[in-house]
Amino acid sequence: MLYIKHRNVIFVLVLFFSLVSIQACSHDSNDTENRDEVKNDVSEEVVDVQENVPEDKNERDDVDLAEEPTNNPEDLLEIAPEEPTNLEEIINYPTGPLAGNGLHTGKEPLLSAEQMADYVKEVLPPIKEDVSEEYLDKWWRAYRYLFAEDYQDPRQLITKMKFDNFGHPGLEDEQFTFKEQLNVLVILDVSGSMANEINGKSMMDIAKDSIREFTSSLPNEANVGLRVYGHEGARTGKTPEQSCEVSELVYEIQPINASEFNSVIDPFIPTGWTPIGLSLEQAKEDFANFPGETNTNFVYIVSDGAETCGGDPAGAAKELAESDIQSIVNVIGFNVDIEGQSHLREIAEAGGGIYTNAGDEEQLNEVFEQAKRMVEMWKEWKTGAKKDVMEQKKDQTIDLLKFSSNWMQKNADEEVSLRDVLSVLRQEDFITSNAHSFFSEKRTERWNLYREIDKNSFPELMDELEENYREIQIQIDEVYQDNVGDE
Repeated sequence: MLYIKHRNVIFVLVLFFSLVSIQACSHDSNDTENRDEVKNDVSEEVVDVQENVPEDKNERDDVDLAEEPTNNPEDLLEIAPEEPTNLEEIINYPTGPLAGNGLHTGKEPLLSAEQMADYVKEVLPPIKEDVSEEYLDKWWRAYRYLFAEDYQDPRQLITKMKFDNFGHPGLEDEQFTFKEQLNVLVILDVSGSMANEINGKSMMDIAKDSIREFTSSLPNEANVGLRVYGHEGARTGKTPEQSCEVSELVYEIQPINASEFNSVIDPFIPTGWTPIGLSLEQAKEDFANFPGETNTNFVYIVSDGAETCGGDPAGAAKELAESDIQSIVNVIGFNVDIEGQSHLREIAEAGGGIYTNAGDEEQLNEVFEQAKRMVEMWKEWKTGAKKDVMEQKKDQTIDLLKFSSNWMQKNADEEVSLRDVLSVLRQEDFITSNAHSFFSEKRTERWNLYREIDKNSFPELMDELEENYREIQIQIDEVYQDNVGDE
Protein backbone atom coordinates (compact mmCIF):
# COMPACT_ATOMS: atom_id res chain seq x y z
CA MET A 1 0.00 0.00 0.00
CA LEU A 2 1.20 3.48 -0.87
CA TYR A 3 2.57 5.17 2.25
CA ILE A 4 0.95 8.47 3.06
CA LYS A 5 2.36 10.84 5.63
CA HIS A 6 0.27 12.68 8.19
CA ARG A 7 0.87 16.41 8.31
CA ASN A 8 0.90 18.71 11.26
CA VAL A 9 0.55 22.45 11.56
CA ILE A 10 3.95 24.01 12.18
CA PHE A 11 3.55 27.78 12.40
CA VAL A 12 4.57 28.95 8.90
CA LEU A 13 5.76 32.36 7.75
CA VAL A 14 2.91 34.03 5.94
CA LEU A 15 1.76 37.53 5.01
CA PHE A 16 -0.42 39.49 7.37
CA PHE A 17 -4.06 38.54 7.68
CA SER A 18 -5.22 41.47 5.59
CA LEU A 19 -3.25 40.17 2.63
CA VAL A 20 -4.64 36.65 2.87
CA SER A 21 -8.08 36.09 1.32
CA ILE A 22 -9.01 32.85 -0.33
CA GLN A 23 -11.37 33.81 -3.12
CA ALA A 24 -14.56 31.96 -3.84
CA CYS A 25 -13.22 31.21 -7.31
CA SER A 26 -11.01 28.51 -5.80
CA HIS A 27 -14.25 26.68 -5.07
CA ASP A 28 -15.57 26.81 -8.62
CA SER A 29 -18.03 24.02 -9.22
CA ASN A 30 -16.20 23.07 -12.40
CA ASP A 31 -14.45 19.92 -11.26
CA THR A 32 -12.21 19.76 -14.31
CA GLU A 33 -10.08 22.73 -13.22
CA ASN A 34 -6.54 21.66 -12.50
CA ARG A 35 -4.28 22.48 -9.57
CA ASP A 36 -2.23 25.03 -11.50
CA GLU A 37 -5.32 27.20 -12.07
CA VAL A 38 -6.20 27.21 -8.39
CA LYS A 39 -2.62 28.00 -7.45
CA ASN A 40 -2.70 31.01 -9.76
CA ASP A 41 -5.97 32.16 -8.16
CA VAL A 42 -4.43 32.43 -4.70
CA SER A 43 -0.69 32.81 -5.30
CA GLU A 44 -0.82 36.59 -4.89
CA GLU A 45 -2.46 36.34 -1.47
CA VAL A 46 -0.84 33.32 0.14
CA VAL A 47 2.84 32.64 0.65
CA ASP A 48 3.86 29.26 -0.74
CA VAL A 49 6.14 27.62 1.84
CA GLN A 50 6.90 24.17 0.49
CA GLU A 51 9.99 22.43 1.82
CA ASN A 52 11.69 19.19 0.92
CA VAL A 53 11.08 16.17 3.11
CA PRO A 54 14.22 14.03 3.31
CA GLU A 55 13.85 10.34 2.58
CA ASP A 56 15.47 7.98 5.01
CA LYS A 57 16.18 4.43 3.81
CA ASN A 58 17.46 2.83 7.00
CA GLU A 59 16.63 -0.86 7.19
CA ARG A 60 15.16 -2.79 10.10
CA ASP A 61 14.66 -6.42 10.98
CA ASP A 62 11.15 -7.81 10.59
CA VAL A 63 9.29 -7.91 13.87
CA ASP A 64 6.21 -9.68 15.17
CA LEU A 65 3.50 -7.15 15.98
CA ALA A 66 0.95 -9.73 17.05
CA GLU A 67 0.63 -8.34 20.57
CA GLU A 68 -0.46 -4.91 19.35
CA PRO A 69 -1.98 -4.82 15.87
CA THR A 70 -1.68 -1.65 13.83
CA ASN A 71 -4.75 0.27 12.71
CA ASN A 72 -5.42 -0.23 9.02
CA PRO A 73 -8.26 1.45 7.09
CA GLU A 74 -9.76 -1.90 6.02
CA ASP A 75 -13.21 -0.93 7.32
CA LEU A 76 -12.97 2.78 6.68
CA LEU A 77 -16.63 3.05 5.78
CA GLU A 78 -17.49 1.87 9.28
CA ILE A 79 -14.87 3.69 11.36
CA ALA A 80 -14.77 7.06 9.58
CA PRO A 81 -15.73 9.87 11.98
CA GLU A 82 -18.89 11.92 11.62
CA GLU A 83 -18.47 15.15 9.71
CA PRO A 84 -17.68 18.19 11.87
CA THR A 85 -20.38 20.84 12.07
CA ASN A 86 -18.73 23.56 14.17
CA LEU A 87 -15.33 24.88 15.23
CA GLU A 88 -15.05 22.59 18.24
CA GLU A 89 -15.68 19.49 16.11
CA ILE A 90 -13.28 20.65 13.39
CA ILE A 91 -10.53 21.05 15.97
CA ASN A 92 -11.12 17.55 17.31
CA TYR A 93 -11.54 15.95 13.88
CA PRO A 94 -8.61 13.59 13.13
CA THR A 95 -5.99 14.37 10.50
CA GLY A 96 -6.36 12.23 7.39
CA PRO A 97 -3.58 10.15 5.78
CA LEU A 98 -3.72 12.25 2.57
CA ALA A 99 -3.37 15.57 4.39
CA GLY A 100 -0.38 17.76 3.66
CA ASN A 101 -0.49 17.51 -0.13
CA GLY A 102 -1.73 21.06 -0.68
CA LEU A 103 0.07 23.60 -2.79
CA HIS A 104 0.16 26.17 0.00
CA THR A 105 0.80 24.19 3.17
CA GLY A 106 2.17 20.92 1.81
CA LYS A 107 5.76 19.88 1.46
CA GLU A 108 7.62 18.17 -1.32
CA PRO A 109 7.20 15.58 -2.62
CA LEU A 110 3.52 16.32 -3.11
CA LEU A 111 1.29 13.55 -4.37
CA SER A 112 -0.58 14.22 -7.61
CA ALA A 113 -4.35 13.91 -7.85
CA GLU A 114 -3.84 10.63 -9.71
CA GLN A 115 -1.62 9.23 -6.96
CA MET A 116 -4.10 10.23 -4.27
CA ALA A 117 -6.90 8.68 -6.33
CA ASP A 118 -4.93 5.41 -6.41
CA TYR A 119 -4.80 5.49 -2.62
CA VAL A 120 -8.53 6.13 -2.39
CA LYS A 121 -9.18 3.14 -4.63
CA GLU A 122 -7.14 0.96 -2.28
CA VAL A 123 -9.15 1.83 0.83
CA LEU A 124 -12.66 2.57 -0.47
CA PRO A 125 -14.98 0.42 -2.61
CA PRO A 126 -16.04 1.60 -6.09
CA ILE A 127 -19.53 2.89 -6.78
CA LYS A 128 -20.51 1.30 -10.10
CA GLU A 129 -24.27 1.62 -9.83
CA ASP A 130 -26.89 3.72 -8.12
CA VAL A 131 -26.85 3.30 -4.36
CA SER A 132 -28.87 4.71 -1.48
CA GLU A 133 -28.24 8.20 -0.13
CA GLU A 134 -27.38 6.59 3.20
CA TYR A 135 -24.54 4.68 1.53
CA LEU A 136 -23.35 7.79 -0.30
CA ASP A 137 -23.24 9.64 3.03
CA LYS A 138 -21.15 6.88 4.55
CA TRP A 139 -18.79 6.80 1.55
CA TRP A 140 -18.42 10.59 1.63
CA ARG A 141 -17.55 10.60 5.35
CA ALA A 142 -14.77 8.11 4.72
CA TYR A 143 -13.57 9.99 1.64
CA ARG A 144 -13.40 13.46 3.20
CA TYR A 145 -11.61 12.04 6.28
CA LEU A 146 -8.74 10.92 4.04
CA PHE A 147 -7.98 14.55 3.12
CA ALA A 148 -8.75 16.24 6.44
CA GLU A 149 -6.06 18.75 7.37
CA ASP A 150 -4.87 19.38 10.92
CA TYR A 151 -6.73 22.47 12.12
CA GLN A 152 -5.08 23.48 15.37
CA ASP A 153 -7.08 24.68 18.35
CA PRO A 154 -6.77 28.50 18.63
CA ARG A 155 -7.13 28.12 22.40
CA GLN A 156 -3.75 26.41 22.48
CA LEU A 157 -2.31 29.82 21.65
CA ILE A 158 -3.37 30.83 25.17
CA THR A 159 -1.18 28.04 26.53
CA LYS A 160 1.61 29.10 24.19
CA MET A 161 1.32 32.67 25.47
CA LYS A 162 1.77 31.37 28.98
CA PHE A 163 4.83 29.49 27.79
CA ASP A 164 6.20 32.67 26.23
CA ASN A 165 5.62 34.55 29.48
CA PHE A 166 7.34 31.94 31.62
CA GLY A 167 9.12 33.56 34.52
CA HIS A 168 7.05 36.73 34.67
CA PRO A 169 5.80 37.19 38.26
CA GLY A 170 2.47 38.55 37.07
CA LEU A 171 1.27 35.14 36.00
CA GLU A 172 -1.23 33.82 38.52
CA ASP A 173 -0.52 30.21 37.57
CA GLU A 174 2.62 29.17 39.44
CA GLN A 175 2.92 26.24 37.07
CA PHE A 176 4.02 28.69 34.38
CA THR A 177 6.72 30.37 36.42
CA PHE A 178 10.36 29.44 35.91
CA LYS A 179 12.18 28.03 38.91
CA GLU A 180 15.86 27.63 39.65
CA GLN A 181 16.02 24.07 38.30
CA LEU A 182 14.55 22.71 35.05
CA ASN A 183 13.74 19.00 34.65
CA VAL A 184 12.60 17.23 31.49
CA LEU A 185 11.15 13.70 31.51
CA VAL A 186 10.70 12.01 28.13
CA ILE A 187 8.20 9.13 28.08
CA LEU A 188 8.78 6.94 25.03
CA ASP A 189 6.32 4.50 23.46
CA VAL A 190 8.09 1.19 22.66
CA SER A 191 4.87 -0.68 21.81
CA GLY A 192 4.67 -3.04 18.87
CA SER A 193 3.23 -0.56 16.38
CA MET A 194 6.35 1.64 16.69
CA ALA A 195 8.01 -0.89 14.36
CA ASN A 196 5.99 0.52 11.46
CA GLU A 197 8.12 2.33 8.90
CA ILE A 198 8.15 5.83 7.47
CA ASN A 199 10.24 6.20 4.32
CA GLY A 200 11.99 2.91 5.03
CA LYS A 201 12.93 3.75 8.62
CA SER A 202 11.10 2.40 11.66
CA MET A 203 9.23 4.90 13.81
CA MET A 204 11.18 3.54 16.77
CA ASP A 205 14.50 4.49 15.17
CA ILE A 206 13.14 7.90 14.15
CA ALA A 207 11.96 8.58 17.70
CA LYS A 208 15.26 7.46 19.20
CA ASP A 209 17.27 9.71 16.88
CA SER A 210 15.06 12.73 17.59
CA ILE A 211 15.19 12.19 21.35
CA ARG A 212 18.96 11.76 21.28
CA GLU A 213 19.36 14.99 19.34
CA PHE A 214 16.99 16.83 21.68
CA THR A 215 18.55 15.67 24.96
CA SER A 216 22.13 16.12 23.81
CA SER A 217 21.46 19.77 22.94
CA LEU A 218 20.06 20.73 26.34
CA PRO A 219 22.17 22.95 28.63
CA ASN A 220 24.25 21.25 31.29
CA GLU A 221 22.15 22.86 34.02
CA ALA A 222 18.99 21.00 32.93
CA ASN A 223 18.12 17.53 34.22
CA VAL A 224 16.82 14.84 31.86
CA GLY A 225 15.06 11.53 32.47
CA LEU A 226 13.74 8.75 30.23
CA ARG A 227 10.78 6.47 30.96
CA VAL A 228 9.59 3.77 28.55
CA TYR A 229 6.56 1.55 28.19
CA GLY A 230 5.66 -1.23 25.77
CA HIS A 231 9.17 -2.71 25.94
CA GLU A 232 7.81 -5.89 27.49
CA GLY A 233 5.63 -8.17 25.35
CA ALA A 234 5.58 -11.37 23.35
CA ARG A 235 9.19 -10.87 22.33
CA THR A 236 10.24 -10.93 25.97
CA GLY A 237 7.82 -13.69 26.98
CA LYS A 238 5.16 -11.41 28.47
CA THR A 239 1.41 -11.60 27.99
CA PRO A 240 -0.59 -8.48 27.09
CA GLU A 241 -1.70 -8.24 30.71
CA GLN A 242 1.90 -8.38 31.91
CA SER A 243 3.01 -5.85 29.29
CA CYS A 244 0.36 -3.45 30.57
CA GLU A 245 1.82 -3.64 34.06
CA VAL A 246 5.29 -2.47 33.07
CA SER A 247 6.56 1.09 32.74
CA GLU A 248 10.18 1.73 33.64
CA LEU A 249 12.33 4.74 34.44
CA VAL A 250 15.46 3.65 32.56
CA TYR A 251 17.39 6.91 32.94
CA GLU A 252 16.81 8.75 36.21
CA ILE A 253 16.26 12.50 36.11
CA GLN A 254 19.78 13.92 36.24
CA PRO A 255 22.29 16.00 34.25
CA ILE A 256 22.55 14.42 30.82
CA ASN A 257 25.49 12.19 29.96
CA ALA A 258 25.09 11.60 26.23
CA SER A 259 27.03 8.35 26.01
CA GLU A 260 25.21 6.83 28.98
CA PHE A 261 21.85 8.04 27.72
CA ASN A 262 22.48 6.58 24.25
CA SER A 263 23.52 3.24 25.70
CA VAL A 264 20.22 3.14 27.59
CA ILE A 265 17.89 4.09 24.74
CA ASP A 266 19.60 2.16 21.92
CA PRO A 267 18.59 -1.44 22.78
CA PHE A 268 14.81 -0.95 22.89
CA ILE A 269 12.80 -2.84 20.27
CA PRO A 270 9.05 -2.35 19.74
CA THR A 271 7.12 -5.22 21.23
CA GLY A 272 4.34 -4.56 23.74
CA TRP A 273 1.24 -2.62 24.61
CA THR A 274 0.54 0.99 25.63
CA PRO A 275 0.11 1.79 29.35
CA ILE A 276 0.29 5.59 29.13
CA GLY A 277 -1.80 6.07 32.28
CA LEU A 278 0.51 3.85 34.33
CA SER A 279 3.54 5.73 33.01
CA LEU A 280 2.12 9.09 34.09
CA GLU A 281 1.19 7.74 37.49
CA GLN A 282 4.75 6.53 37.99
CA ALA A 283 6.14 9.81 36.62
CA LYS A 284 4.89 11.39 39.81
CA GLU A 285 7.40 9.20 41.65
CA ASP A 286 10.12 10.17 39.17
CA PHE A 287 9.70 13.83 40.16
CA ALA A 288 9.48 13.09 43.89
CA ASN A 289 12.77 14.92 44.57
CA PHE A 290 11.83 17.86 42.34
CA PRO A 291 8.87 19.73 43.89
CA GLY A 292 7.30 22.49 41.83
CA GLU A 293 8.14 25.10 44.44
CA THR A 294 11.77 25.12 43.31
CA ASN A 295 11.63 23.17 40.02
CA THR A 296 10.10 23.68 36.57
CA ASN A 297 9.04 20.21 35.43
CA PHE A 298 8.21 19.20 31.86
CA VAL A 299 6.95 15.87 30.51
CA TYR A 300 7.13 14.98 26.81
CA ILE A 301 5.21 11.85 25.78
CA VAL A 302 6.10 10.41 22.36
CA SER A 303 3.42 7.91 21.32
CA ASP A 304 1.93 6.56 18.10
CA GLY A 305 -1.43 5.71 19.61
CA ALA A 306 -3.92 5.69 22.43
CA GLU A 307 -3.88 3.86 25.74
CA THR A 308 -4.42 0.12 25.15
CA CYS A 309 -4.24 -1.07 28.76
CA GLY A 310 -7.42 0.36 30.23
CA GLY A 311 -5.70 3.15 32.14
CA ASP A 312 -6.81 6.76 32.60
CA PRO A 313 -3.92 8.81 31.19
CA ALA A 314 -5.90 12.08 31.06
CA GLY A 315 -6.77 11.70 34.72
CA ALA A 316 -3.17 10.84 35.58
CA ALA A 317 -1.90 13.86 33.60
CA LYS A 318 -4.32 16.16 35.42
CA GLU A 319 -3.29 14.77 38.80
CA LEU A 320 0.39 15.19 37.93
CA ALA A 321 -0.12 18.80 36.82
CA GLU A 322 -2.17 19.73 39.88
CA SER A 323 0.14 18.03 42.38
CA ASP A 324 2.95 19.80 44.21
CA ILE A 325 5.17 18.75 41.30
CA GLN A 326 3.28 21.17 39.00
CA SER A 327 4.51 19.44 35.87
CA ILE A 328 3.34 20.40 32.38
CA VAL A 329 2.49 17.35 30.25
CA ASN A 330 3.07 17.79 26.52
CA VAL A 331 2.18 15.05 24.05
CA ILE A 332 3.68 14.35 20.63
CA GLY A 333 1.42 12.14 18.52
CA PHE A 334 3.70 10.33 16.08
CA ASN A 335 1.88 9.14 12.93
CA VAL A 336 -1.30 8.60 14.96
CA ASP A 337 -4.57 7.01 13.81
CA ILE A 338 -8.14 8.34 14.10
CA GLU A 339 -8.82 7.28 17.68
CA GLY A 340 -5.35 8.06 18.95
CA GLN A 341 -5.32 11.73 17.93
CA SER A 342 -8.36 12.61 20.03
CA HIS A 343 -7.13 10.49 22.93
CA LEU A 344 -3.64 12.04 23.04
CA ARG A 345 -5.03 15.56 22.70
CA GLU A 346 -7.10 15.00 25.84
CA ILE A 347 -3.98 13.97 27.76
CA ALA A 348 -2.12 17.15 26.83
CA GLU A 349 -5.10 19.37 27.68
CA ALA A 350 -5.53 17.65 31.05
CA GLY A 351 -1.82 18.08 31.77
CA GLY A 352 -1.78 21.80 30.94
CA GLY A 353 0.42 21.25 27.91
CA ILE A 354 0.27 21.22 24.13
CA TYR A 355 -0.58 18.34 21.79
CA THR A 356 1.30 18.23 18.49
CA ASN A 357 0.95 15.87 15.53
CA ALA A 358 4.15 14.67 13.86
CA GLY A 359 3.78 12.59 10.74
CA ASP A 360 7.40 11.98 9.83
CA GLU A 361 10.98 12.43 11.00
CA GLU A 362 11.25 16.05 9.92
CA GLN A 363 8.11 17.05 11.80
CA LEU A 364 9.15 15.15 14.93
CA ASN A 365 12.46 17.01 14.91
CA GLU A 366 10.59 20.31 14.54
CA VAL A 367 8.51 19.55 17.62
CA PHE A 368 11.63 18.88 19.65
CA GLU A 369 13.13 22.11 18.30
CA GLN A 370 10.19 23.92 19.88
CA ALA A 371 10.92 22.13 23.14
CA LYS A 372 14.56 23.21 22.93
CA ARG A 373 13.48 26.84 22.57
CA MET A 374 11.52 26.51 25.79
CA VAL A 375 14.65 25.30 27.57
CA GLU A 376 16.63 28.16 26.06
CA MET A 377 14.07 30.58 27.51
CA TRP A 378 14.71 29.09 30.93
CA LYS A 379 18.46 29.57 30.49
CA GLU A 380 17.93 33.19 29.40
CA TRP A 381 15.74 33.72 32.45
CA LYS A 382 18.49 32.39 34.72
CA THR A 383 21.07 34.71 33.18
CA GLY A 384 18.76 37.74 33.25
CA ALA A 385 18.66 37.98 29.47
CA LYS A 386 14.99 37.09 29.05
CA LYS A 387 13.21 38.65 26.08
CA ASP A 388 11.50 41.97 26.74
CA VAL A 389 7.75 41.77 27.36
CA MET A 390 6.89 44.09 24.48
CA GLU A 391 9.01 42.03 22.11
CA GLN A 392 7.06 38.96 23.18
CA LYS A 393 3.84 40.85 22.56
CA LYS A 394 4.96 41.57 19.02
CA ASP A 395 5.90 37.96 18.36
CA GLN A 396 2.62 36.68 19.73
CA THR A 397 0.59 39.11 17.63
CA ILE A 398 2.36 37.77 14.56
CA ASP A 399 1.54 34.24 15.73
CA LEU A 400 -2.15 35.14 15.82
CA LEU A 401 -2.02 36.42 12.25
CA LYS A 402 -0.12 33.35 11.08
CA PHE A 403 -2.68 31.13 12.75
CA SER A 404 -5.61 32.68 10.91
CA SER A 405 -3.73 32.66 7.61
CA ASN A 406 -2.80 29.02 8.06
CA TRP A 407 -6.44 28.10 8.66
CA MET A 408 -7.49 29.58 5.31
CA GLN A 409 -4.57 28.03 3.48
CA LYS A 410 -5.46 24.59 4.78
CA ASN A 411 -9.10 25.05 3.87
CA ALA A 412 -8.13 25.91 0.29
CA ASP A 413 -5.72 22.96 0.05
CA GLU A 414 -8.28 20.52 1.40
CA GLU A 415 -10.90 21.76 -1.05
CA VAL A 416 -8.61 21.39 -4.06
CA SER A 417 -7.59 17.84 -3.14
CA LEU A 418 -11.19 16.75 -2.55
CA ARG A 419 -12.27 18.22 -5.86
CA ASP A 420 -9.41 17.05 -8.06
CA VAL A 421 -9.39 13.47 -6.80
CA LEU A 422 -13.16 13.18 -7.24
CA SER A 423 -12.67 14.33 -10.82
CA VAL A 424 -10.08 11.60 -11.42
CA LEU A 425 -12.31 8.94 -9.83
CA ARG A 426 -15.19 9.96 -12.07
CA GLN A 427 -13.03 10.03 -15.21
CA GLU A 428 -11.83 6.51 -14.43
CA ASP A 429 -15.41 5.31 -13.78
CA PHE A 430 -14.61 4.43 -10.17
CA ILE A 431 -17.73 6.34 -9.13
CA THR A 432 -20.95 7.05 -11.01
CA SER A 433 -22.06 10.43 -12.30
CA ASN A 434 -24.81 10.60 -9.69
CA ALA A 435 -22.33 9.83 -6.93
CA HIS A 436 -19.98 12.50 -8.23
CA SER A 437 -22.77 15.09 -8.18
CA PHE A 438 -23.75 14.09 -4.64
CA PHE A 439 -20.16 14.41 -3.41
CA SER A 440 -19.75 17.76 -5.16
CA GLU A 441 -22.69 19.10 -3.16
CA LYS A 442 -21.08 17.77 0.01
CA ARG A 443 -17.87 19.55 -0.96
CA THR A 444 -19.79 22.79 -1.29
CA GLU A 445 -21.33 22.32 2.15
CA ARG A 446 -17.92 21.66 3.69
CA TRP A 447 -16.37 24.69 2.01
CA ASN A 448 -19.18 27.01 3.08
CA LEU A 449 -19.00 25.78 6.68
CA TYR A 450 -15.28 26.43 6.97
CA ARG A 451 -15.60 29.83 5.28
CA GLU A 452 -18.42 30.80 7.64
CA ILE A 453 -16.42 29.77 10.68
CA ASP A 454 -13.44 31.78 9.47
CA LYS A 455 -15.68 34.79 8.80
CA ASN A 456 -17.63 34.77 12.07
CA SER A 457 -16.08 32.61 14.76
CA PHE A 458 -12.39 33.09 14.14
CA PRO A 459 -12.25 36.88 14.72
CA GLU A 460 -14.07 36.34 18.02
CA LEU A 461 -11.48 33.78 19.07
CA MET A 462 -8.71 36.15 18.08
CA ASP A 463 -10.28 38.84 20.27
CA GLU A 464 -10.48 36.37 23.12
CA LEU A 465 -6.80 35.51 22.76
CA GLU A 466 -5.85 39.17 22.67
CA GLU A 467 -7.94 39.87 25.78
CA ASN A 468 -6.26 36.99 27.58
CA TYR A 469 -2.88 38.47 26.73
CA ARG A 470 -3.92 41.94 27.89
CA GLU A 471 -4.95 40.53 31.25
CA ILE A 472 -1.57 38.84 31.60
CA GLN A 473 0.18 42.07 30.69
CA ILE A 474 -1.82 44.05 33.26
CA GLN A 475 -0.83 41.60 35.98
CA ILE A 476 2.82 41.77 34.96
CA ASP A 477 2.79 45.58 34.82
CA GLU A 478 1.24 45.79 38.28
CA VAL A 479 3.91 43.57 39.80
CA TYR A 480 6.67 45.48 38.03
CA GLN A 481 5.23 48.79 39.31
CA ASP A 482 5.08 47.43 42.85
CA ASN A 483 8.71 46.39 42.58
CA VAL A 484 9.87 49.73 41.16
CA GLY A 485 7.82 51.92 43.48
CA ASP A 486 8.04 55.68 43.51
CA GLU A 487 11.40 57.11 42.55
